[in-house]
Amino acid sequence: MREDIQEVTDFLIDYAVKMLSIGTYTARIERCVDRIAKAYDYDVSLTIFVKHFTISVMDPHDNSVRRTYVKTSFAAPISFNLISELSALSWQIHDEKIAVQTAKKFFADIVLSERRNFGKTLIFMSFANAAFCKLFEGDLGSMISVFVATFIGFYMRHLLSKFKINLKIQYILISFLSSFIAYLGVKYGVSSTPDVAIGASILFLMPGVLLINSVFDILNENILVGVSRGLNTGILIICIAIGVYITLTISNVGLLNV
Repeated sequence: MREDIQEVTDFLIDYAVKMLSIGTYTARIERCVDRIAKAYDYDVSLTIFVKHFTISVMDPHDNSVRRTYVKTSFAAPISFNLISELSALSWQIHDEKIAVQTAKKFFADIVLSERRNFGKTLIFMSFANAAFCKLFEGDLGSMISVFVATFIGFYMRHLLSKFKINLKIQYILISFLSSFIAYLGVKYGVSSTPDVAIGASILFLMPGVLLINSVFDILNENILVGVSRGLNTGILIICIAIGVYITLTISNVGLLNV
């Protein structure tokens, strides 16, 4: 029995919103959504912008049977694991021809599993930033300061995202908070390499994936989306710089004169 077009459209909307929010580049979203639609014997047209996208699902045998929606996406923490799992789900739907209700259940389980793993991500992210600190020749005190700064900053970003605080405000607040915590390690004698401690404390905020996605979008001829993402990435980097500048101004550790 053929799946209902409304059920398929609702699932594709949820799928596309999630993929767009976690930092997937445009061409990959289009391929995955098209793969799922083809598995249910429907055609799909997807037009993606930075905050909105238009999706149109139609019956290839009867063009009068169609559903078209304009939806707004939201910003969420980038997750390579989630991107990989959702891409794999599109192939599973395509290869096994599973029912749309079953696909929705698998989708919900994948998203829920990612939420449950936040604590693990928090710990590993903190250790990773501390390791970067060591890579840049920070001392043990700097590594400890960066670990604490990253732990608190990453968790606070998670909370601010839950309350749907503007992403640019998030970056200013979290870059200030993380860099200031690292500075406290310098102030109280825990760290003797303030430049490395403060610099490494905000590395987890660097939007490198967004910048790479903007390049991919431009190379895939999604010029408008690519340029928009590039500009937004530049603004986020400026927001990080503002937060760190506030810390340097308050702390007066002398780094501004280097």
